[in-house]
Parts: sequence; C-alpha cells; structure tokens
Amino acid sequence: MAHAYTISDFVLIIPMAIAGVLCMGSCPCSTQLKHNVLRLVGAMLGVVFAVLLVEGLPALI
Repeated sequence: MAHAYTISDFVLIIPMAIAGVLCMGSCPCSTQLKHNVLRLVGAMLGVVFAVLLVEGLPALI
C-alpha cells in the first residue's frame, strides 16, 4: 500500500541530523578533515535513524 508522505512525516529529520552532528562532532580527532567527516557521518546516521523512526512508529501503534 503506497503512502503519500507529507512534510509532517519528516519533521524529525533536521533535529536528528543536528543531534548526530553534535554527537559525532564532539569526538576529539587530530585533523579538521577527520572532524568534518565525523560530523557528516553523524548527520547521515541521524537522518537514517529519523527515517526509521518515522517508518517504524506507525507499526508500533
């Protein structure tokens, strides 16, 4: 069954991406490149977790 997504379905994506950036960006590292890569990975993990949460939450209810 197809579901039409609205913007309210993805309201968690930006806060979760910011949380991932803050969490992974707080790890100490020696170079600026590694620090930026960690921030990018944190943002991607936050977005993936938010999408899984948005998709999985209706199944739990």
